[in-house]
Amino acid sequence: MNKTFAALAFFSVLLPGIASAQSPSSIVPVLTGAYAPAEGGCDAAAAAFIYIENSGIGANKTTGKVTSVKHEGKSYVLDVLWIEAGATEADGDRDTVRIEVKDDRSFYFSNSASKKTLMRWCN
Repeated sequence: MNKTFAALAFFSVLLPGIASAQSPSSIVPVLTGAYAPAEGGCDAAAAAFIYIENSGIGANKTTGKVTSVKHEGKSYVLDVLWIEAGATEADGDRDTVRIEVKDDRSFYFSNSASKKTLMRWCN
C-alpha cells in the first residue's frame, strides 16, 4: 500500500512537468496536440476537434496544409488547404483560419465556416 501511494505521489508531481515539456507548434505558439471547444470539453463530438501539429493544422479526418501565416499581435491568420483523408491536394478546399492565442494551451478559432470558439488543449 505504501509503495502504491508513493508511486501515485511521485507521478502526480511528475506529470505537470511532463505536460509542460510538450513542444509548441512551429506555426502558432500553442502546444501541439488536440483541442476541443471549452464549452463541450474533450468529450465533445469528434468533429469539434482541431489538431495543431508542428507545421500544420487538422480537423477530424481532414489535414490542413498551411500555405502561409500572417502574425498580427496575438492573432495568426493562416491560409489553409483542407484535404480530406484519401483525397489529393487538387481536391482540397482553400480557407482562411484565424487563431487568437489566449495562452499556450488555449486559443480562439474561427474560419469562413465557423464563428469564434474558445478551444482548449486536451492532451
